[in-house]
Amino acid sequence: MAAGLALLGILNIIRFVVQTALTFVGDEWSTGARAMFLILNVIPLAVSIFFLPLAYQLDRGRPWAWVTAIVLVSLTTIVGAFMLLVMLAAGSVLLGLAMFLAPLAVLLGLTVPRSVRGFFPRRPEPAPYAPYPPQGPWTS
Repeated sequence: MAAGLALLGILNIIRFVVQTALTFVGDEWSTGARAMFLILNVIPLAVSIFFLPLAYQLDRGRPWAWVTAIVLVSLTTIVGAFMLLVMLAAGSVLLGLAMFLAPLAVLLGLTVPRSVRGFFPRRPEPAPYAPYPPQGPWTS
C-alpha cells in the first residue's frame, strides 16, 4: 500500500519531467503557453513529491497519513478519469488508461482490504491515569 503510493508519486514526477521536456523541445508552443503549462503543473508536481514522505508515514502506521493518502489519491483518480476522457479524444488510449488505472489501483489498495483498515487504529489508546496520590515513601 505504501509502495504503491510511492510508485504513483514517482510515476507522476517522471510524467511531469517527460511532458516538460517535450513541451520545451518543440516550436509549436508559444512562451506564454509554456509558462502556463509550468504554472498549471506545479500543484500536481508538489502533490507527487509529497506522496513520497506520505508513503513513509503510511508505512509507519500513522492514521492521519492514511486519511490524507485516501483523499489525495481520490483526487488523483478523478483527475485521471478526466485525463482518460481527454486522451480518448486525442487518440492516446494507453496513456489515459495508465493515468486513471494506476491511482484507482492504489485507492482500492488503501480502502478495500480488511487488513489495511485494521492496520490503522481508529483512535489513539488512552493514557493510563496515575494513581492519586502517587506512590512514594510518604504514603505507606
